[in-house]
Formats: sequence, C-alpha cells, structure tokens
Amino acid sequence: MKKKIKRLCIIADAYPTATNPRNPFIEQLVIAFTNLWIECTVINPVSITNSLVRKKELSPKERKQSTETGSIHIYSPRYITFSSKKIGLINTNLINLKLFQASCLKVLRKIGADFDAVYGHFISPAGITANKISKEYNIPAFFAYGENTNYTIERLGALKTKKLIHNIKGVIAVSTANKENLIRHSIINQNKIEVFPNSINHKLFYKRNKKEMRKKYGFPENAFIVAFVGRFIDIKGANRLSEAIERVGTDKVKSIFIGSGKVRPSCEGILLEGKQNHENIPELLSAADIFVLPTLAEGCCNAIIEAMACGLPVISSNRSFNDDILDETCSIRVDPTDIVEIAGAIESLYYNDNLRKKLSEGALQKAKTLRIDTRAQNIIKFMESKLN
Repeated sequence: MKKKIKRLCIIADAYPTATNPRNPFIEQLVIAFTNLWIECTVINPVSITNSLVRKKELSPKERKQSTETGSIHIYSPRYITFSSKKIGLINTNLINLKLFQASCLKVLRKIGADFDAVYGHFISPAGITANKISKEYNIPAFFAYGENTNYTIERLGALKTKKLIHNIKGVIAVSTANKENLIRHSIINQNKIEVFPNSINHKLFYKRNKKEMRKKYGFPENAFIVAFVGRFIDIKGANRLSEAIERVGTDKVKSIFIGSGKVRPSCEGILLEGKQNHENIPELLSAADIFVLPTLAEGCCNAIIEAMACGLPVISSNRSFNDDILDETCSIRVDPTDIVEIAGAIESLYYNDNLRKKLSEGALQKAKTLRIDTRAQNIIKFMESKLN
C-alpha cells in the first residue's frame, strides 16, 4: 500500500503574524495543505536578536490558526543569532544554523515527532534543519527551493550545503531556473528535484470591477494606472520603473507602488505608495491597467502571478526565472535594466487597447493554471511518491 501524508511538519524561518505579515505565500501553502485534510504543524524559530535590533514584536511562542478544515499549530521558539559576516575563520552562519536547529528539536522533544514528512521552506536554515530532523527521527525530509539568489548556498558553501542535505528525499523548485541552479552547483541529484511554480489563492486574488475599486480608493476614473508590488530595493526595480514612467510622461501615466524600503519611487503622479494588507492588494491591482516589475532576480514571483489573476497585462524581466510563468500571451518581456525598453513597453500598452485586452485575457487564463490548491495537491503527490 502506498504511504500517505496525513501529518506534516513545516520548518520556516519566517511565518506571517498579524503584526508582521512577512512571507504570506508560505502561509497560503500551509493552509492549502490543511484543506487536503493534512494535519500541519509549523515550527518557526524567532530570533530574539533580530527582534531587538529591528524593534519588532516577537511572535507568540505557541498559537493556533483556524482553517476551513481544522487548525494549524504554530510554534515559535526563541533563539539567539549573530551577524552573518564571518569573524576570522569562524562562520557565524553555521553557528546560527545550529542554534536554529536546536530550537526546532526542542519543540519536537516537547510535542513529539509523529509526522509522515518534514518540509523545510528554503535550503538554509529550514531545509538543512529538515534534513537533521530526518536523521534524528527517521522522518522523510523535503525542502522548497525558491531563493532568488545563491545567498543560502553561499552562507555555508556549496560543498558544506550538499553535505548537510544529503538525506533529503526531494526538492520542490519554484522554477526551472532554480532547478538548474541546484544542478549546476551539484547540490542535489536532479532526479530528486521537481518544478512547481508558485501559485495564487484564487479565492482572494481575482479580478474585481475596475470602476468600483477606483471609487473605493479614490483613484481617477479615467487615468492609466501602472501597478508595482514588491520591496523597494534595487533588485525589484521600483526606481527603474519610476524613471520609465517619467520618460513616458506622468501626465499620461499614474502609478501605485505597494511595498516598502529605501529605494523608493520618485516619479510624479503616484496615487498610492507604501505597505498594504495582503487582503487589499487584489483590490488595488484590479484598479490598475497594467503591472510592471523590472526585477533582476526571482525564484518565482508571487506578485506577478497575483497581478495576472487580477487580469493585468504584465511587463517584467526577460530573464530565465520568469520563463515558467510568463510568455507572449500575457506579458511583454524586457531587459529589466533598460529604462528606455521598460518605457517603450508601457507606451505600447498605453496606446494599444487591443494588445492590452489580449494580454489581460491571457493573464487570466495563465493564472487559472497557477492555483494554490492544485499546487498543494501536486506537491503532496510528489512527496508521497518519494516515500514508497
């Protein structure tokens, strides 16, 4: 008889709370797992050091989150971290990893480890910790690889990372580019890796009435509005989009910039700027005409998929990390460093109603293939196939 996953332990170094909605996509996936009648326990160690430095409230040590089919048990043990910079020959990343692992193991000693599988979100520290739990408790371990750069591999080095995940049963890569990166660095055998692009919660992200959403948020009814969602850092490109909008003309184009950070947009005509509750984002996207994200690096961008689900044509990077989710039916791909090219793509959609409508319909169709419930089912099937 084939083994089934009924109890799943999820290890994550970030999990959203009401006061700190970081990484909502991992929460959405865990909720989708529970809706498959899988009992989920999340262990999310919280750094006391980071909380003090950033002056952020600590997550509750233990809580429950209700879902349609039950509840998720979430444990947030405290641990101390050190600067990620190496001190002489001492790699503080390895020290932080061991402290993270110790906090997870402490929880398991308290609650027991009667799980069918353990799932780590990203390689380090969660995936490596899943591997350690696998060795300690003989539980099959998996991890998701959704990093936008090699930072989690570089922290410990490729050889050390490979050694620390040798017991992993399978890897959930969010893009073909990510899968190829793991293979290129000889981190794990390619027959253990499967690609599952990120997906959206279709109950939250869907197209609303544009006129109604503009009225709700006080946006001009007849404006041409460009939307951006992402951190205000150079990689994401709010600054480059801002320059492109200035080039097109702020008399023509207005904008919505959802996010926060130091690399802020500076163009005129910004209708809204700053952080937003996750629940508000689909309404704001529905108020826009197009979505632009000149990003330099992604695993697989949730913001792009969410925008498509709201019916927005997408202008984004022509780099390989977007290949699994964007094509000519729903997007215009550009060099994300070329302001002139970004501006030209915006102008194409500004002047060409037919192209805009075509890409909007294509975006909606593409989003239908990227639903979180389907992704959760496929991930569980993949994991179960590695249990037997």
